Amino acid sequence: ADLLEMASHLNGREVILEAKAGVKDRLYGSITAADIAAELENTTGLAVDKRKIELDESIRQVGSYEVAIRLAKDIVPKIRVTVTEKST
Repeated sequence: ADLLEMASHLNGREVILEAKAGVKDRLYGSITAADIAAELENTTGLAVDKRKIELDESIRQVGSYEVAIRLAKDIVPKIRVTVTEKST
């Protein structure tokens, strides 16, 4: 797919991931770029290389995060990654 077209599909999109959390909303384990890439593919059908997802470190807290996806040097759509607590 054309990168600009892909960027317009991604920009502003929210990805919601559920994870088990414990004390103070801290996750058991973490959410990684690979998790975000997989969920993006599930929800949009777009295959995003996890290495293009700019995550400084894994997400370890419940919450909402703005994450940039560097498709190309000057094509960097931003998505919102929301991590919710998985109800047991």
